[in-house]
Order: sequence, then structure tokens, then C-alpha cells
Amino acid sequence: MEPSSSTKGFFQSPPVIPPQYLEDSSLQRIISLHLPSPIPQSIEEDLSRFSRFVLSKRVLSYVADAERNLPYLQPLTTFGAENKQNPLVTSEGWRALQDIGIKEGIVGLGYEDTNNRWNSRAYQFIKYHLWCGSSALVTCPSAMTDGAASLLGKHLNDVDGAVYADARRRLISRDVDTAWTSGQWMTERKGGSDVRGTETVARKLEGNEKQESDGFDAVGMKLGPWKIDGFKWFSSATDANMTILLAKTGADGKISAFYAPLWRQVKGRSDGEMELNGVRIQRLKNKLGTKPLPTAELELKGMRGYLLGKEGEGVKEISTILNITRMHNIISAVGGWGRGLAISRAFARVRESSGKLLCDTPAHVRRLAQEHVKYRAHMHLAYFVAALLGCSEGHNPSDHSIASSSIIPHDPHQIKALLRVLTPMTKAQTALSSINGLRACMESLGGVGYLENEDPALNIARLFRDANVLAIWEGTTDIMADDLIRAIKRTGHSDVLSALGSWVARAVATGGKIGLNDECQRLKTLWDKLSAELKAKGKEELKWKGRDYLQDLDTLVCGCLLVMDAARDSDETAIEIARRWILGNDSSGQSWRAEADWDKKIVFGGPVVQTKL
Repeated sequence: MEPSSSTKGFFQSPPVIPPQYLEDSSLQRIISLHLPSPIPQSIEEDLSRFSRFVLSKRVLSYVADAERNLPYLQPLTTFGAENKQNPLVTSEGWRALQDIGIKEGIVGLGYEDTNNRWNSRAYQFIKYHLWCGSSALVTCPSAMTDGAASLLGKHLNDVDGAVYADARRRLISRDVDTAWTSGQWMTERKGGSDVRGTETVARKLEGNEKQESDGFDAVGMKLGPWKIDGFKWFSSATDANMTILLAKTGADGKISAFYAPLWRQVKGRSDGEMELNGVRIQRLKNKLGTKPLPTAELELKGMRGYLLGKEGEGVKEISTILNITRMHNIISAVGGWGRGLAISRAFARVRESSGKLLCDTPAHVRRLAQEHVKYRAHMHLAYFVAALLGCSEGHNPSDHSIASSSIIPHDPHQIKALLRVLTPMTKAQTALSSINGLRACMESLGGVGYLENEDPALNIARLFRDANVLAIWEGTTDIMADDLIRAIKRTGHSDVLSALGSWVARAVATGGKIGLNDECQRLKTLWDKLSAELKAKGKEELKWKGRDYLQDLDTLVCGCLLVMDAARDSDETAIEIARRWILGNDSSGQSWRAEADWDKKIVFGGPVVQTKL
């Protein structure tokens, strides 16, 4: 499939990379669906430039440096004193990639569209998608920075609103001299994902005690009136400028949320010397993947911060961040997976086996086609949730083709209900699918795919080990299943299931227009069975089968999205992908040669350009 005239420039790659490297028909469908048509010239030029930049020798050299020179600690000064000034050392490559992400607006884009001319979240995450494979996981602090900016934005009218406004301004800035990144500290040794196990304690300072310990943060804002003591066991973005964290307050020990800068001015010094704000980095974690990302165990002793919202409502406050960070997790999954498939496609065009190119070997292409169908389905799922998030934040999709396709409901209550119930499911299923998909991409390259080589452009092994964190970070699959059931039962299953049922009905009705009657009947049958169980069964039984419901809902929603997307323009490849996703092994009604021809169209689009390696 050739790119449309409005997106053709987007898929051009630098000469040092095979021109097919970023040809991604699934991403092309996403662009045409979620961005205005025609695409504004500024967006098209930005994405076209950035798609080449992420594969440039400069960026890939930063990735190699970040992987080679991992973060480490210098806990002591030359004379043996505790190093409170700068104990964490990160690589030049890591810091350069951080700066690139800031300048490119990987966070800022989500906050720059004040006129609602297009969905800024869609634009942000499409660019984010391109960035994932070349970012060396600076996207992790980006996710928490985005979440913190969203949360602080809800508190600008509070008593300490000026402090929050200055921090938020820095979080969404593209100026590297001004911009901040944020951490998010929830996990503790006792609790893990269960924040009820939080042992960190915060106490509000009063009178003389507060005056004696008052000071200023790194940018001259007064330190907060709360003193925080405790231990955070798994804290990413250790090199951030601020953090959002949870701690217990009051005699009842309820969990509250806090904003705290990571750096403060050393008292009694006039030279601007800085020190950590009551934080001691105990050690860095040794992880399977995400190795350039400094993840640490942190001891908090006298950390100064500000209470966000009301005491005892920390979980409610932090949920704002979780909605954002889970969205970043989702796009990281499909973004990394998409890069792996791009490498597999490029390799198949140039690698010869038994006298034939892999792209001319039907069995090889068949396996690639199976992975591309799964990828297309989860791409639509990911950006559907991204669009719901954008709409929930007040962005108007009226000038998008997505509005005319009826994929997004117009009722704000339905949007909110769908976002709540689909976010945990999408987070869980895209993570698992990308892990399995990248493993398949490694296999498609044979021994080359297994190598931890110095060439980031071809290192699928790196993408695979990094992807494994996505099924754990921000909640494991079982936690997401539990959250799904709570969303249905606690929020009021009639509202959530009614919103989902209405949306499914629209999709099923759409499928008849393009001849997908059997497929849509199967979707309807699946929904009838699923909704009946979710209504009838008790919460504990539903939790026991939680993973099954994640899978069923994934199959259903992805199928509906593929049907509605195909109905936009009756694209024959989109129809075939929808048919294969919904019917699975029952979809074969043609000769194997006809199926093989479809395999090739699904993977490579148009005619295959062949260059032997």
C-alpha cells in the first residue's frame, strides 16, 4: 500500500537505513484516522523530519552510549564524606536523549494545543511512537513528567498554586535550561503495587520548628511545610527534578499525595550550592532491561514537600497520574513492537535463505502476517484509548475523520466510562502482546535477532528485554484484571456496560456495510456472553477469572475497531485484517496460495523491493 499524498513524506527514511524501514501501514491508518484531514502542514513536516531523525547516526550513537555506559553512584566525596551534591552519574548519551525528548515536545505537545484544532494527545503519541525504539527509555521519566503536569494542573487554584504552576510550567517546557522531569514514588518494600502497605510518613511542621528548617528549592521556591521520612523501594527517574509521592499522614495513617522538589539550596551557602532534598540514594537496581534508566532504592529523611489535595486522598490524587503513565506504557508497547516489525520487514527484503529472499518464502511471510494482524489490532486499541484520554481532557475531535466514523462517542459520560474500563485492559494486553511480538521479531532474524550488538538500529534483543517491564510497571497483568473488575462493579456496572454495549452495537452495525456479517455476528455473540457474565457473577468470581475477561474484551474491542476502521474507506487489506483477527483459524476460506498473497499484502503493502544481502 502506497502512502497517501498527505503522508508520503512521513515514511521516507535516511539513505543509511533501508527505505522500507519505517513504512508502517498500521501507523499510516492511525495517522489518517486520528489526525485532521488534510494533515496540517506543520504536523506533516514535523513527523517526516522526526521519522528520519530517530534513525540518524547521531541519535543511535546516543542509544549505544546509554547502553554501554550505565548509571552508577559516587556515594562518597574524595575525603570520604557523604556525597549529597551529585551522587548519581548518568551517561552522555542518556542526558542527550533526555534533552532531545524535551526539545521535541514528547511531553509538551500534549499541552500546546489551546485551540483544539486537532487532538494534541494523538499528535503527541504518534510522535512518541516513533521515538520509543530510539529513546533508550527516557520515555519513562517522560511518562511520569506528563502525569505530574496533569496532576499539578488540577491544583493551580490551591493555596500553594503558585508553586505548582511554576513546576508545571517547567514540566511541559521545551527549553532544556528550564524544563524539569518528574519521578513518581509509590512502591515500597512491604506494599509493592498495593499502596496500602505504604510505610513512609509525612508530618506538617509548625511554628519554630518550621522556621528553623525553612529554605529554598533549586529555583528559589520555598520548601514545603511537610517533612517526609521513609523508604521508596523501586523509584525510576532518580535523576528527576521533582517527584510526586505517597505518604501516610495523621493519627489514622491515611495515605496522602505530595509534591516535592529533589534539590534544595544548601543553607548558609551564598554560592548557589545544591543538595538532595532529604533524599539518600541507597543503591541502583540491577534489572533485566531498561538498563540506562536509573532506578533506585531511596531513603527519605527530612524531605520537604507540599500536600496535594486533601489528607487521606492520596490514592485518588495519584490516579490522575496513573491514567497518563498507563497511556505511555501502552504507546511504549506498540511503539517498540512496531520498531521490531519494521526491522523484520527490512531484513526479509534483503536476507536470502535456500536461494530465496525471506520476503519470497511463503512460510516466513505467513508468520510475519500473523504478527502484523495482532499489531494492527493493538495499534487501533492503543490510539482509541489515547483519543478517549484526549477527549476527556477537553479536546474536540470534531475535525477528525475519527468523529465521522463514529468510533468516539459524543456523550462525555460514555467517553469517561469507556476510558475507565478500557485503560487497564489495554495496558495489560498491549504489554503482553508486544513482549510476545518482539520475541517473534527476534526469531524472524535468526541468530542476528538474538545478538546484543552495538548497532541499535538492528538490536531487537534490546527492545525485547526492555518491553518485559511493561507487563509489570504501573501494575502487573493481575493488577490490571483486578482494576478492570473494580471499574465495572464499583463504578456501577450498568453505566460502564451500557456505554460499552452501545459502542459495540454501532461497530456491529457498521460491519454489514462492508460484508463482514459473519464476523460481526461473532463479535455480537462474544459481547452477549461477556456482558451477561459481568452482570451476573460476583466480584470475587470475576476477579478469579480476571485474565480471561481481559483477553475476551481485547478480542472484542480490537475486532470492533478494525471493523469500523475498514468501513471508513472499504480498504481491502483493512477488511482482510479485520476478518483474520475476528475469525482466527476459522478465517481460511481460500486456497493457500490466495492466503499467501494476502500475507504479502498485509506485511509489505505494495510490490516488494528486493535487494539481496
